[in-house]
Amino acid sequence: MPESETVRWLQLAYKVPSEPSQKRVWVWRRLQNLGAYALQNSVYLLPFSEDVEKQFQKLAEDIRGLGGEATIFSIVAIDENDERRILHTLQEARDNEYNAVTSLCARFLARAAHLVEGQSWNEQMHHEAAQALEKVHVLFRSARRHDLLGPFTATRRACAAEAMVACEQVFRVLLDND
Repeated sequence: MPESETVRWLQLAYKVPSEPSQKRVWVWRRLQNLGAYALQNSVYLLPFSEDVEKQFQKLAEDIRGLGGEATIFSIVAIDENDERRILHTLQEARDNEYNAVTSLCARFLARAAHLVEGQSWNEQMHHEAAQALEKVHVLFRSARRHDLLGPFTATRRACAAEAMVACEQVFRVLLDND
């Protein structure tokens, strides 16, 4: 983040009834799936975007439907160090997810190269490669679902997507040569 650039944040603060506990767990899981930063108990942040606003609005509506209370604020941080720390934490979590995709792709491509060198492509290898490729897709979809950081994660997201495309292309070549 450039020194002079401030980030506009959306803050969701909520309260849900203590019983049944499934309601609190459900809200917590939704926030985890969004990749939101827990500022404190029941107060979560994400950098502003129209998508984040829609997601927070929907969640606030759902919380109210559970008998709780929810408010959404548009805020800016006063302390740049706090803002950098929070952004770094959010970005690091998303980067780790995208790095996992890239690492899995690297293993997939290394295994494919080994199979080609040894000319050992068979039905079992086809099945294993298809499963590995599905795992790549699942990890990428999970990372994308958690990623509402837009430009902050664009480079890492693009690298993971390119690695996934390379795996798909190699898999298709292996199938064509079968």
